[in-house]
Amino acid sequence: MEWIARLAIVLFACGMAWHTWGHWGDFQIDNRRELYVPSEILKGKLLFRDLWYMYGPLAPYLKALLFRFFGVHLTVLYGLGLALTISTAIVIFELARFFNLGTIGSVVPSVFFLTEAFYPFIRNFIFPYSYAASLATFLGLACLYFVLRHASSRREMHLLAAAILCGLVVLTKQETGFACLVLLGFEVAATCLMQFSWRELARNIAIGIAGLAPAVAVYAWFIWKVSAKVLFFENWVSTPGTYFMRNFSSITMAEQGFRFVPSELLEASEYAALGLLLWALIASAGAFAVKKFDLKSPFSIASTCFIALLPAWIGAITFVKMFPYGIVRQPEDLARFVIIPLTQGIFPKGIFLVVGCYFASVLWKLRKAPRAVSDLQEAALALFALLVAMRQMMELRPHIFLCAVYFNVAVFLVFELIVVRVIRWSCRSLDANRINTATGSFLTAEIVLLFLLFHPKPEMLPAKFTSDYGSFYTTTDAAQLLPQIISFMKARTKNGKDILMLPEPPSLYVFSGTEAPTKWYSLVPGVLDPAQEPDFIRRAELNQVRYVLISDRSFNEYGIRGFINNGYSQGIHGWINANFVKVQQFGPLRDAPYPPYIVWVFERNDLARAEGVQVSSQSPTPSDEKSAPMFHLAMP
Repeated sequence: MEWIARLAIVLFACGMAWHTWGHWGDFQIDNRRELYVPSEILKGKLLFRDLWYMYGPLAPYLKALLFRFFGVHLTVLYGLGLALTISTAIVIFELARFFNLGTIGSVVPSVFFLTEAFYPFIRNFIFPYSYAASLATFLGLACLYFVLRHASSRREMHLLAAAILCGLVVLTKQETGFACLVLLGFEVAATCLMQFSWRELARNIAIGIAGLAPAVAVYAWFIWKVSAKVLFFENWVSTPGTYFMRNFSSITMAEQGFRFVPSELLEASEYAALGLLLWALIASAGAFAVKKFDLKSPFSIASTCFIALLPAWIGAITFVKMFPYGIVRQPEDLARFVIIPLTQGIFPKGIFLVVGCYFASVLWKLRKAPRAVSDLQEAALALFALLVAMRQMMELRPHIFLCAVYFNVAVFLVFELIVVRVIRWSCRSLDANRINTATGSFLTAEIVLLFLLFHPKPEMLPAKFTSDYGSFYTTTDAAQLLPQIISFMKARTKNGKDILMLPEPPSLYVFSGTEAPTKWYSLVPGVLDPAQEPDFIRRAELNQVRYVLISDRSFNEYGIRGFINNGYSQGIHGWINANFVKVQQFGPLRDAPYPPYIVWVFERNDLARAEGVQVSSQSPTPSDEKSAPMFHLAMP
């Protein structure tokens, strides 16, 4: 049965890939960095010194290696993403098997992950906002797998594998690496306490250090090449004390879910309790009907369980009809008080709190019975889940505008473990065979409900864009405007580094055969400390920037409308005002979706004069609607 389940997971992933092929990511938010950075590494540039990068070095150098063998192409990235997706789904299945969930119960978390992994926005696994996130998720879950194996086997090879994987995660993404380090330390310490062996503790610590040594060596080499300040403060903007953390983290972290609002915590607790209560009531109703009518055939028991889930079916179907893309903003009373509560048994808002309580209870059990291997494994799973999910603790639900797919898999696995126990407890009046049949039926229905609620909707990105580097789907206006912008960049460049694209996307450099004139290939809020702006301008001037293209990219998640409205990087705005004039724009197109795609073109003053464009002594600001001497610009 296990091999059939693994095959089903692979086939389901392949089917989802076929259904959504190319409908991933966003053409100008983060994702296109994943094409630009490794392609620049192949040209000899050094990460962190010549290319700004906010995560560990493993993912970009892995992609550069793949580009070396297979060519710079989007299909290579899609293939990497699909391989990571299938591998992660299989690892999740193997993790679930540690906890006696049965074959179907072990498949449920993998299906939940796959329904999120293909979503047509920047938070997916095939073409994500950062392959560092998807790679770290896979490696982190693999590390957890070997930690659980070592907890039961005590084999040194399992611990060494966990330590090596932990080191790879540290080389990939910081917060997931921290979670793996704490997990590894917890398991080593707990194992020592269970065995009362200081010799084993010393040996395990030595094994852990040996496994982590390659990661330490890599970072030591980068520090030697670029300095600790450049690595940890100029590139890793999430390091405490950086300009980004001082000025923007309070906004972004709160929006992503790191909040401690009493009213919200109370509401989340109520939803969590409601989710578990729904399963208890539904399972009790199904068990009562099975016993009342003395049902014994698997088909009759399964049918009864599916009927018992009628409220959940109604809630899920209505939810999908009311919110077809999963976006819930100020729901009406019917949704707030009826529909949304009926879906809480699938993935409750307070799932982080559920896992926190579960972790505390398992620690208490370990204290009472310190030699219980199963309790140690459950504690390790819950600890890892909490550490990974902490960043989005109040926003872990599947949602296209958040990064939940990288943070909610482990907490869902813990929740599934609790749900299975609630179902079995509620069906305790039945004999063992009927309990197993009823449990399997409820979990099969849960798989259908998961797909119904969270399945990807490729129609969100309807228009195909094709380039020499591959194809992807995007909005209708972007698909028409991108070829025009790329043609402009190809025709106007003289040295391949003289066109500056602000604030994003860097993929236009690749598509047009050019390079960013500075190591900062995108300029989102907080990336550039004001003290670094003169260096940005100096690099741009050394490369004789002729044109500055500014897209109408909003940054609501940072509390800023966009670069065009002078919301940040004041020094760079001043440089543009003094040296460039607006001469052209791309978009908005008629009947463009909201928000429309617009790119404004700024030409260097001396070039504009040579073309007969009148340049005033006081160059216009990017937000001045009357500043274009040749074109009327409908500024937002």
